[in-house]
Amino acid sequence: MNVGVIALPGCWDSGLTSVLDVLRAANSAREQVDRDIPAIRAQTVAADRAPVPTAGRLLVPVDLEMDDDATAGLDTLVIPALAAKSPAGIVDALMRDEVRALRAMLREWSLAGRELAAACTGTFVLAESGLLDNRRATTSWWLSATFRNRYPKTELDTSRMVVHDGKIVTAGAAFAHIDLAMSLVSRVSPQLADATAAALLVDERPARSIESALGYLADADRLVTDFETWVRSNLERDVAVTDAALAIGTTRRTLERRVRQRLNTTPYALIQRLRVERADHLRRTTGLSLERIAAMVGYRNASTLRALLKTASRGAGAHEGD
Repeated sequence: MNVGVIALPGCWDSGLTSVLDVLRAANSAREQVDRDIPAIRAQTVAADRAPVPTAGRLLVPVDLEMDDDATAGLDTLVIPALAAKSPAGIVDALMRDEVRALRAMLREWSLAGRELAAACTGTFVLAESGLLDNRRATTSWWLSATFRNRYPKTELDTSRMVVHDGKIVTAGAAFAHIDLAMSLVSRVSPQLADATAAALLVDERPARSIESALGYLADADRLVTDFETWVRSNLERDVAVTDAALAIGTTRRTLERRVRQRLNTTPYALIQRLRVERADHLRRTTGLSLERIAAMVGYRNASTLRALLKTASRGAGAHEGD
């Protein structure tokens, strides 16, 4: 997963850096969890290559320009919070030239069917672009009245820290940037998300600064993580969803419901994805024949695997050309 984190002048320092830190920590954790899990690459995106000053006057190096061809390889764009101390301040920020340019880019990105995410006051940028019309979303609690008045077409849900609606993800107050980033990691692998959360929250001393990070753990579904872990350990077998459910102590119906709720897919589709991920990893990192790799990921012949790999490759190529 390639994530672009938008760096706007005057952005909230901790919002931008916490998203980058969580995603990069997750990528490092892949080595300990399972190297078959797709890599997570986080890059900063801005109007040009000049370092971007944050609200606290940090200078953020820029990896990609907004109009770079390289942004075509990104899967998700994240808009961190704009530093605003009042409702009037956020409205003024939305009128800045660089924010207007970003809004136009976001509309193009959405039309191409790509994922967008925003936290805290960054949700106003999405809403101002019209991309939250007739969608569920959340925002920072102290700006909820302003949000409702300005964007009446959005169904605002302040009861949840992170809200998914199609290919748009929104998160609440400033420290919800952590929840937002954890949500993106979970879409790649619930098992990796759990490992990342454990690493980031290893210190158990009480602190208000980690309370909203615990929001991820409150929403995490251990059953789905156990399912992924079991499947990764049994890919060489003829894995059936019913067998997996029995092994982790649940029913097929419950497993299907919980996987769909957390990952918006089916258990069978997740098994297929994990098989293709491991096969692709083995193909790139070993000299094994496709026939041998097919047997190692649970397929009786190489032709089935070859077809799935081609389908996955076409999907990635089509995405990069959007």
